[in-house]
Amino acid sequence: MKLHKYILLAGLGLSLGAGLINQTKVQAEAGVINERWGKPTFVAGAGLNQQQLDETMSKLGINQDSVKMETATGADLVKYLGYGSGDDSVMLSSVVVNREDQGKGINVKILTPENITQITADQYKNPLVTAGITDATVKVASVVKVTGESALTGVYKAFESNGETVDPERAQLAQTELDTTSDVSQSVVNKANEQSQNQNLSDSEKEKADEAYKAQLNQTLVDIKKELAELKEKQGELATKEDVEKIVNDALEKNNLSQYVTKDDINQLVALAEKYQTTDGVLDKESIEQLDKISSDFKGTVNKVSDQLGKFGDSLKGTLEENQGFFANLWQQIKDFFSGSSK
Repeated sequence: MKLHKYILLAGLGLSLGAGLINQTKVQAEAGVINERWGKPTFVAGAGLNQQQLDETMSKLGINQDSVKMETATGADLVKYLGYGSGDDSVMLSSVVVNREDQGKGINVKILTPENITQITADQYKNPLVTAGITDATVKVASVVKVTGESALTGVYKAFESNGETVDPERAQLAQTELDTTSDVSQSVVNKANEQSQNQNLSDSEKEKADEAYKAQLNQTLVDIKKELAELKEKQGELATKEDVEKIVNDALEKNNLSQYVTKDDINQLVALAEKYQTTDGVLDKESIEQLDKISSDFKGTVNKVSDQLGKFGDSLKGTLEENQGFFANLWQQIKDFFSGSSK
């Protein structure tokens, strides 16, 4: 009889334990509790009417009790991004931001990709790091078609509403970066599509290839920032215009994009890189650590998409991997040379 009771008690304990584990898992996935923020912060676009607001919250899987509520206004757009008329009616995209533990990096999910027409989830990551945002999960949604360019405003509003300062200079540079990325990536996609017409790709396959090209451009920006930071640390001064141009061109070559960019594209990237150098914090240690986190996302996107594209994908990934390996080996040889000469 005692043994039977022990078995029943043990079984009950396991059931309760499993229930508690499942409950904790659900709470963690929902992002209910964070020691710094508590609940996630929902920042709604001020241009939404009540029906649109309710629908947006439904898309994001939240309710008023599960989040802290904020609103992104036209005035916020001017404050953080440095442009706009201050008109609330243009603020239509919304975000939910959950603060993550240190070292988690930045994760972005677009829950309504059919309505965010211009910016991909990956394209938000570099600008967020540039703006000084760290360790956060961002979910973006809109119930009407928007480009998605103003979504960063909501992220900054979420951070400041929780007592964390956002540097306006870095935020405005982040928007310049997002705009530049959008322009150059479209140029790259157009040129790449022209050159791949004889590959007989379907529309679906072209979309996947476009995603890979954009991911390669995102990784190009990471490489540019890291090279600028390393050069600054070694020289103790800013890179010259010639240094910046070389770093940009090398990063494009490394990421298999040289044949798809125009002179104007390169000029835009060089101008952006020069601003990285002169804006405090963009190339500091914490930002570089965040870049390392998102870099694996970009490479993962290229690998995933390439695997889905068969023979064309093999050539895309193969060339990229060859370039990455070549430049990594070349850089190591350079470092070994100078290390040897200093002994």
